[in-house]
Amino acid sequence: MSIRKNLLPKSLPEPLDTLRAAVFPDRCNLCGNVVAHGVTVCDQCKESAKVIRAPRCISCGKAKKNCKCKGRSNFYNGITAPFDYEGVVRKGISLWKFQKAERNVYFFADMIVSAVNEAFEGIEFDLITFIPQTETERKSRTYNQCEQLASAIGEKTGIPVIRTLTKLYETERQHNLPLISRSGNVFGIFDCCNKNLIADKNILLIDDIKTSGNTINECAKMLHLNGAASVYCAVIAIA
Repeated sequence: MSIRKNLLPKSLPEPLDTLRAAVFPDRCNLCGNVVAHGVTVCDQCKESAKVIRAPRCISCGKAKKNCKCKGRSNFYNGITAPFDYEGVVRKGISLWKFQKAERNVYFFADMIVSAVNEAFEGIEFDLITFIPQTETERKSRTYNQCEQLASAIGEKTGIPVIRTLTKLYETERQHNLPLISRSGNVFGIFDCCNKNLIADKNILLIDDIKTSGNTINECAKMLHLNGAASVYCAVIAIA
């Protein structure tokens, strides 16, 4: 059994946390501006962040009023997200991924848990897993952000986080390709590990952003081929 260790530091005791905030002020998890101690998102970002609200289309994750997928069939059973990928949300994700604002991951995890509870009410998840990287990608980026996000969600929900997928070889990054090329770019590049832990399990698959959805769909396919009972997906934002 390969349950991943928590990649995130535990919260500090309140006196130490207050002292930390005096030296290193709290910042908005979306725009990065300084905020009062204990505040997660500034008022301006609360107003401008595009929140995805119910009713949702679980095929594409968008609000039904903005759905354009027409219920397209996927290998995953459903997908959800708290935000549209634009504006301050896009900035907050960029701060986390590329400027190592790791505090943001707790906020994103909270928002994903709320979206999952709303969209997939009544589903009991046996494990959480995440989109993998190759060893080369992991070394160049220091850590796997999707694994870090999954770890934070596991910490909040008590659901074990298990690595079930491997990426077999390097590919061009999806966002560098036109939409028509993205499906072929990820076809056959994933395999399953810890296969004995997948069969008959309800799995929550974590990624950071959904654009075309091809990466998530390919990973869900492999989990189903290895016996998963269901694969539901959750991301921070949907483009």
